[in-house]
Amino acid sequence: MLRKATISDLITITQLAILLWPDNEFDDLKREIEETLLGKKAAFFLYFDAAIPVGFAQCQLRYDYVEGTQSSPVGYLEGIFVIKEHRSKYR
Repeated sequence: MLRKATISDLITITQLAILLWPDNEFDDLKREIEETLLGKKAAFFLYFDAAIPVGFAQCQLRYDYVEGTQSSPVGYLEGIFVIKEHRSKYR
């Protein structure tokens, strides 16, 4: 199942995001994700295997220059992550 994340998913998204961006501190990343979830220019989507969250995607409107684009804003995939054991499982 795939669904748009809400603020109630903050911890789940942060737990997955720290696996993608391990150089971050958990609490710092959590604050950044919280700001993103509460804003209107980005969205997170969670993917579940049964009731277990196994991946996420962060999509955002970018107003700065994005290579290959000629207009602004542009939709941008900021990050995508799937737990290793679930990669290549859903072809």
